[in-house]
Amino acid sequence: MKVEEAEVSEQEIESIKVAVKTRQPVDFFCYTLTPSQKTRFQKILTVFLEECDQTYLYNYLSYCLFELLDNASKANAKRVYFKENNLNINDEKDYKNGMQAFKEDLTEHTEHYLEELKSGKLMVHLLLTANDVITITVSNNTKITDAEYQRIQTKIEKTKNYVDLADAIADIDQTEGSGLGIITVIIMLKKLGLNTSNLKFNITDNETVATIEIPKDTLEEV
Repeated sequence: MKVEEAEVSEQEIESIKVAVKTRQPVDFFCYTLTPSQKTRFQKILTVFLEECDQTYLYNYLSYCLFELLDNASKANAKRVYFKENNLNINDEKDYKNGMQAFKEDLTEHTEHYLEELKSGKLMVHLLLTANDVITITVSNNTKITDAEYQRIQTKIEKTKNYVDLADAIADIDQTEGSGLGIITVIIMLKKLGLNTSNLKFNITDNETVATIEIPKDTLEEV
């Protein structure tokens, strides 16, 4: 289901409930994470966790979900920006120069990016499943570069030694902004008794997939 409005219809709420009961995936698409779409995803996650009888996870997983959705949406928009500005996203110098202006350009020209993402069919895909493992999967249909992937893996590896955000500040990579997003996701998972192995990234020729896996038998209410 495509995400266009802030409201979730009664029919959609019922479809989420049925999907959880029958152990089928809850499946939604969007182009960019606008405020209205974020509101809609909040409702979707709320209904999903209520049906899973795991509502106490919301404060933890909502942050994780929106961080992954935001990363995926920006990754697609980044490809639009680099193409329009004749920059090679795989070239280290072009990448560094492009990232200095991309974030501001995205903020100032949101509607332009939305139209370009729609016309290029660059989407963000959310998949929620609830079997013995609660799974949140966020994917976007562009492939991240080797350097981007390595930065993610470096952050994940470093986070193994972090207890809270204060431990991470000195290691922030400013190339991507604050650099705290993925780090905070893992710290949130740690607060649930999980670790870095519960966050996985998979890269194909035309897709980047981030997955959070939460085995139900490991959960204790925090």
